[in-house]
Amino acid sequence: MIEKFVLDGCTFTEGGFHGLSEEVLNSSLDAFFLTVPGQMEGFHECLIEIGKIYSLSDRVEKRLKVIKSYNDIKTLKIDNKKGIILTFQDPHPVENSFDKLRIYYELGIRVFQLTYNKMNFIGTGCLESIDRGLTDYGQKLVKELNRLGILIDLSHCSYQTALDTFETSEKPVVFSHAGAKTLTNSPRNKTDLELKLLKQNGGVIGLSPWGPLCWKKETKQRPKMDDFLDQIEYVVNLIGIDHIGFGGDSTLDNNDDQSGIIEQSTLYAPVVEDYNKYVGTDPDVRHAIDIKGVWQIGNVEEGLRNRGFSQEDIAKFTGGNFMRVIKETWQ
Repeated sequence: MIEKFVLDGCTFTEGGFHGLSEEVLNSSLDAFFLTVPGQMEGFHECLIEIGKIYSLSDRVEKRLKVIKSYNDIKTLKIDNKKGIILTFQDPHPVENSFDKLRIYYELGIRVFQLTYNKMNFIGTGCLESIDRGLTDYGQKLVKELNRLGILIDLSHCSYQTALDTFETSEKPVVFSHAGAKTLTNSPRNKTDLELKLLKQNGGVIGLSPWGPLCWKKETKQRPKMDDFLDQIEYVVNLIGIDHIGFGGDSTLDNNDDQSGIIEQSTLYAPVVEDYNKYVGTDPDVRHAIDIKGVWQIGNVEEGLRNRGFSQEDIAKFTGGNFMRVIKETWQ
């Protein structure tokens, strides 16, 4: 029986990071991928935000620890702390520089998404009209990320960028927060071929209860817990229990993502326009019912038990598979 960890593959903040809510502090969460604030502001501004996170973690009452190694996660329960895994969803602060990437590695960046929704100097995002895949620089960067021991994330990448990365990377990669395109036809979700290649790569998909990624569009309604469980079951049947995790795509501090909802609607409409039209933009309806965030993961566990999943299966989903990939990719 594997040791149970609860690891959330995607969290973010509205503004700066100020700590966890009491509800999250008292939950079963062990560690979480935290999207570092200030990513769109550039190198200097992002460094300041990372410094603020370290200063916050120095405050005993916050019960936080910045994670840099697999063993750091293993000791969290002993220390009674929650682990912050510093993550780039947008690689803009690296500014096309391996030297700056090395600085961020030393500061604790351990998860690196190659593109957000649009094209950058590394590759193509999932919302571009022409899919050019990885650039020549992007192929070199993938190898450098492998060398340093930074986990590669393809959640917002295009189909061809994902395929190119599977061919280039010598280590497992993740879709930290996504869903199955066969069930929910979103440009953010992954095809069966991508999921099968993920299995061959040894990686993990963090299945997300974020509404636009797990709803059944034909119902024109907010997704229910069963809709999210259907996503989990579909992917397990396709590629196996060893390649799934949880990617909440939510905040952990009781703040609603008002600015993010506006940004999605204006800059990335193809991902959210139908959901906004039929379900709405109120923060309370942005996730599947009864799983707004990782603090409610017990509801998912109960649903999986009712569908015949074993305790070991559930432990792999809640964090065990992410832990394996971390151990295999980090230095």
